[in-house]
Amino acid sequence: MEMTSGSDDLTLLERVRRGDTGGAAELFERYAPSLLRFADRMLSDRATAEEVTQEVFVKVISRAHQYDGRAGVASWLFAIAANACRDRRRRDRRAAVVPLEAVAEPRAHGEGIEASLVSSERRRAVREALARLSEEQREALVLARYHGMPYAEIAETLGISVGAVKTRIFRAVETLKAHFAEGEGTWTAAT
Repeated sequence: MEMTSGSDDLTLLERVRRGDTGGAAELFERYAPSLLRFADRMLSDRATAEEVTQEVFVKVISRAHQYDGRAGVASWLFAIAANACRDRRRRDRRAAVVPLEAVAEPRAHGEGIEASLVSSERRRAVREALARLSEEQREALVLARYHGMPYAEIAETLGISVGAVKTRIFRAVETLKAHFAEGEGTWTAAT
């Protein structure tokens, strides 16, 4: 997640409140990539994640007046995204297995095709393992590990205590370790 000045985000949100679409466009440019990665990891479907990301910014425009300043703008955006993902998953309970298209991640410079395939397989295995976690565990883990949010900010975003965040992340990591210990891959906390 790109770190920006909180006051800069507040200025942009204030522009949105006044009806300035430029403020919304700047917030979109700043946060859409992170929110899209979050939604894709939560929903395991790129097209649905793109729709949810767009929904988030429609809600930001229509509900900018509801922002109360208790959390940072980024946390507020991730909270809207988390709620939108939950709503979408409830609506789309189509099947037990959800397609897991990976978010396109750039290949490291000079990385050969073999290394690229191994890297791609590892990402696929991690995505499948993440899909097996409870929604609550996956939300907390994705925000911490993939978006670098501190526990206090995750707690604000999800509306839970810091202790609950720690518990969810601990249980998620334990579940992933057990999954990968079954011979399905190798888990590291940095994955």
